[in-house]
Amino acid sequence: MDDDSDIIRFGEGEALFVIRRARRLLRQGRAAADDFVRAEDLPDPDITAIIPARNEELTVGLVVKECLNYVAKVVVVEGGSTDRTAEIAAAAGAEVVRDQGLGKGAALRLGVDHVTTPICVFVDADGSHDPVDIPMLAAPIKAGQAEHVTGSRLLGGSDELHGGGDEFLRLAGSAFITFMFNWRYGSRLSDSQNGFRAIRTDVFRGLNLRSRHTTIEMEMIAATLAAGLRIAEVPTHERRRAAGYSKISLAKPSIWLAYGRYLVGGLCRSQKKSSAARQ
Repeated sequence: MDDDSDIIRFGEGEALFVIRRARRLLRQGRAAADDFVRAEDLPDPDITAIIPARNEELTVGLVVKECLNYVAKVVVVEGGSTDRTAEIAAAAGAEVVRDQGLGKGAALRLGVDHVTTPICVFVDADGSHDPVDIPMLAAPIKAGQAEHVTGSRLLGGSDELHGGGDEFLRLAGSAFITFMFNWRYGSRLSDSQNGFRAIRTDVFRGLNLRSRHTTIEMEMIAATLAAGLRIAEVPTHERRRAAGYSKISLAKPSIWLAYGRYLVGGLCRSQKKSSAARQ
């Protein structure tokens, strides 16, 4: 049984939330009692988790340990931390790569350089993403139904996108960007800005992404859609950050300019016809 100190929870009502929904599945015949007593899934040898991290010593160790329940390898890209992030991540079982704090986009690209598995999953270091959802993110790729799978906070809920000015701007901005991509490419996404996602490793490398910062999520969506590749969504719950602070400041004009630049660039991409999975 897990020690409570080794679990990042999404809220005080987590147990009741899960139990009541499990009972409903049983009642509807969509699950059997045996489904809830099976042994945990083994780590998937086809998946590597990439975690960009800067000054996340309070959470990165737990995130790495949770990810290792579901993936073959964890790569933590440490971005110039002034705390023990790198040391704690390595002790938890991650391969640690340094990138001198060049930004989230640069960190993801560097992390993928160290991936040898066919699928990579991107996970935040602050505890807001629940690694228990990793198999669900990877499932459409493993089934040959998609090349890129995003976790949707609109479908799975979020503890971070409500309550204050910054949260309102994040939610409104995400909804606007998602609408624009759906309009441009004829897609039906609900959440294009969630960093919790899985993608085929060869597809990521072939997208030729350039963004250095958090705009990498927007660029990844636009590049995938423009290439005529398939994107799927699964519901994932975003937990409130367990510790630390956000590295994104909406008060900086440079953030708005960067998002505007990559939004316009994404909308102006030439679109290829929808294609089958590339082998």
